[in-house]
This record gives sequence, structure tokens and C-alpha cells, in this order.
Amino acid sequence: MIFLLLLIAGFSIAEPSYFPTVENLVTTLNDGALLAILASGLTLVLIVGEFDISTAAMASFGGALVTVLATKVGLSMPLALLTLVAVAVSVGLLNGFLVTVLNIPALIATIGTASLLDGASLWITGNSVVFEGFTDEILWYGNWRFAGLQAGVWYMLVIAAILVLMLRYTATGRYFYAVGSNREASHMAGIHVQRQVVLAFVICAVLSGFCGFIYTSRQGSLTPLFGASMTLPAFAAVFLGYVTLAHRRFHIIGTVIGVYIIGTGTLGLLLIGAPAYSQQLFAGSVLIAATGGSRLRELLMKKA
Repeated sequence: MIFLLLLIAGFSIAEPSYFPTVENLVTTLNDGALLAILASGLTLVLIVGEFDISTAAMASFGGALVTVLATKVGLSMPLALLTLVAVAVSVGLLNGFLVTVLNIPALIATIGTASLLDGASLWITGNSVVFEGFTDEILWYGNWRFAGLQAGVWYMLVIAAILVLMLRYTATGRYFYAVGSNREASHMAGIHVQRQVVLAFVICAVLSGFCGFIYTSRQGSLTPLFGASMTLPAFAAVFLGYVTLAHRRFHIIGTVIGVYIIGTGTLGLLLIGAPAYSQQLFAGSVLIAATGGSRLRELLMKKA
């Protein structure tokens, strides 16, 4: 949190005419909202002690699926969205089955799922950009505004609030943390470990697909595999959240803060005219510094 404040202060000094403005704040909030939704789903999987590389691929496929169903097949938006939810749940169940029943390492299983989803995205879109057939109804889902903020910000706030309440005040949330902390002890305590892991994968897939749909709706066009650019920022945000506010623990508020640390740095670098590659350097450097600094602090506390 101190670093985020220093970041804001530094860019405000460097670009006083552009960075510390309401317009810039709104832009930052709008730009980071969908990544925060994607990363929130990923957070749940990491809480239960697993990994999911397929989140970005699910976002790409979710956007492609709804776009094709609505613009080419002519399906109504409610049916297209229900189809997306059904497919996302199926993908989550597949990931959960591979990891919990077949005991395939999550990293390998979800890489395989990601490859399948990317192939499916290219297949249903014909590996081409789709920009025709976007009706006002489709565009509305991603472009309505309230208080100057785009729809994605409000979706993100509602989803984050629900997940925070679930993790903090429900048995499911407590089970998630218990499973991620010690599976043997959780099993002995009567927790259905496999069910919790599968549920985390399912929620993650649904949120990823929803993120992809809102992104496509907001853009008014579909570029196949657009979600690939979200993979590393999503993981960076989650692991930044791991060392934010809570003591080395994955949690939703930390993930959202992580997203906006990366978003603030990225936008600030753009405003001061830094080259494009500096954004990747920034994300990697912040992640290493945050996690390394947290570990160093622990070592120093132990010695003290």
C-alpha cells in the first residue's frame, strides 16, 4: 500500500498536468476492472492450493462463443449467456476432474485445457477478427456507465464484494482456506476436499468467461485469443495481493489492489513516454520486489 501511494506521488510529480486528474483515475479504474475479475477467479484456485493456466484462454473462448452465437448464429443474448455459463462450468469441472480424480498436476492439466480452448476459439471464429453484427443489445452489457465509470468497474465491485463475503463469512470460504493450508487435516475434519477444489475451478472458469464476454462487448469487436495478454498480469496481481494487507495469504482485496498497482504503473509509464517494453519490466520488477521484500522481512523478524 505504501508502494502504491509512492507510485501515485512519483507519477504526479513527473506529470502534474495529466496524472493526478479525475479523468486519469477513471481511466485507471475502467482499464483494470476486467483484469481484476479474471484475477479474482484465479485467486480462489490459488487459495485451495492449485494452479490454473487456462483462465486467459477461457476469457478468449467466452468472448468468442457469445460473439459467434449472437452475431452469426442469431441466438438471443440471454440464451447466449446461459450457453456461456454452461460451457464455463463444464470447463471448470474438466479442470477439477483432471486434477482431483486423475491426479494430473494442475499446471499440466490447465495448460492442456488452455490449448483446447485456444484451438476452439480459433475454430469458431475462423481465426479472423469479428466486427460485424454487434447490436446495441450486445454492446450495452460492456458499455453502460454509472457515475462516470464503465460497466466493468461495477461488475468488478459486485463480484469482489460477493467473493470477500463468501471467503470471510461462509463455510465454503473457510473450507477453501483450510484445504489450501492442509489437505490431510481438512479431510480428517470432514471437509470434502475434492469438492472444494472443483468448486474453485468452476467459479474461476465462469468468472474468466464472463470477463471475456464483457471485454468483447466493450470493444465492439472480437480478436481471437485476445485473453493471452491477461495471463501474466493476472498472476502478478494475485501474487502482489499475496503480500498486501494480509500476511502472505491469497485474498480478493489484495488481488484487486495488485491489479491497480500494475495498472497505475503501466499508465504512468505511458504518460511519461517510457517505451512499451518498460511496462513488462515494471510488472516483473514489482512482483519480485514485493514477494522478495516480504520474505526478507520475515527473515529479519526471525533473527530479531
